[in-house]
Amino acid sequence: MTNYLANNGKPWSPEDLAALKSNYPDTNNATLAKMFRRSASSIKNQAINHGWRKSTEYMEREKPGRFKPNLTPWNKGTHFSPPGSERTRFKKGHKPATWLPIGSERVTKDDYLERKMTDTGYPPRDWVAVSHIEWEKHNGRPVPKGHAVIFRDGDKRNFASANLELISRAELMRRNSYLNLPEPLPQIVQLRGALNRKINRRSKQA
Repeated sequence: MTNYLANNGKPWSPEDLAALKSNYPDTNNATLAKMFRRSASSIKNQAINHGWRKSTEYMEREKPGRFKPNLTPWNKGTHFSPPGSERTRFKKGHKPATWLPIGSERVTKDDYLERKMTDTGYPPRDWVAVSHIEWEKHNGRPVPKGHAVIFRDGDKRNFASANLELISRAELMRRNSYLNLPEPLPQIVQLRGALNRKINRRSKQA
């Protein structure tokens, strides 16, 4: 089958193809284009059609696709801005419609009350559980890492000091697992836990 160059229809002779196959692995396409008086795209197309590849030595030496040392990119110092994008671009100092000031409160999907304490733009840092805020206020220290504050009576709006209990995340996970048990098993597990804690306290005092 005869191969043709797309831009001028000049056919590739068997001799040209044999010479190109021999030189292609270790010669860059721009040089090959000059040698065969064809376009670089024609050289590339023939290589694709015949499955020719550059040699390992050529790839290591030339590193095609990488910027050469001291080469300045054509778009250095420019900033692309699509026409009309200025209409939808955020202006400096602009705040989204969902923005709320410091001191605002919100309710999570799990019905916990959170309060905005900072305005960094990173919600996990800005919003803090009110139960943690109140526990720290009552105890004069931050909630330790790896711990959570729970409500003894189950009322997530009762922030009285006596109703806030500090427990480890591991304990919280354990409690959440037994609360899913059918009645009266959760109460039995709670009583057993309370009994074990009392026994442990008595053992330490002995």
